[in-house]
Amino acid sequence: MRLFLWLLLASMCSHPALGAPFSLKGRDLISSKDLEMTSGSQGMVLVFLSSACPCSDSHVEELAKLSQDFPDFPFFAVHSNQDESVENSKPYFIDKKLPFPVIQDDHAVIADRYKALKTPHAFVLNPKGDVLYRGGVSDSAHFARSKTKYLRNALTDLKNQQAVKTPEGRTLGCLISREENE
Repeated sequence: MRLFLWLLLASMCSHPALGAPFSLKGRDLISSKDLEMTSGSQGMVLVFLSSACPCSDSHVEELAKLSQDFPDFPFFAVHSNQDESVENSKPYFIDKKLPFPVIQDDHAVIADRYKALKTPHAFVLNPKGDVLYRGGVSDSAHFARSKTKYLRNALTDLKNQQAVKTPEGRTLGCLISREENE
């Protein structure tokens, strides 16, 4: 009986409470402050961005609009490129005036966790942290030429309480650079 109670107590302590929001920790690239990225009522959106990739740059305006159109999904940009210094990237992200934080992903830890490959690479997570959508923001390297808006469609499906019709979209853009010794 003691063993059963001990195992029950251990299992309760090792799992977050049901319904608890999912969160990640990081450092804001612009303010250098530590930040906890917490899911909203429907989840969160992580988008891997680059300060040097034209494809990433062409999607920034749409990402800003999406963050306003879907307030139940907090947006977080993640900057993982190891060949783009904070000093060189910070002015770019300040200039873009994104309405959401840009997380500096030193050593591409977050990128590796989600297997992010390119910029922009978007992930929609439910409140528990499960990936509901992964892929490109759109079907074009230049957003203005896109026909399919994968990320907008996925968020619309979720807002309408439907399963994501296209849970994976083709990711276009520039490769996320990792450290050479990894």
